[in-house]
Amino acid sequence: MSLNYHQQRQLDSIESQLLRSDPQLAAMLAMFGRLCVGQRMPVREHAATRLDRVRQAAALIAKAVAAMSAAMDLFVGAVVALFTALIMGSHAQRAQPTRQQANPGTNGR
Repeated sequence: MSLNYHQQRQLDSIESQLLRSDPQLAAMLAMFGRLCVGQRMPVREHAATRLDRVRQAAALIAKAVAAMSAAMDLFVGAVVALFTALIMGSHAQRAQPTRQQANPGTNGR
């Protein structure tokens, strides 16, 4: 990882303050650094790059579009079902004969 001049200067300042304030901790950190030299940093601890953030954003957008598509499908299906029920209900009411038409000889007796 490369740092710009300002960041490197800040790290050097932190290091010198640490050496002055807690030499035992500085010695332990130095030993840790020597023991870990040559080992790769775990992937989960890498800082996300701009490309990583763009990929994450693209994945989130794709998920949102898929969710919106599914929601629209459900909405359209519900509207079609509602209109179908209304139309079928109105046809069923017209098709049912009244009581007088069903039994013309009784005249309501």
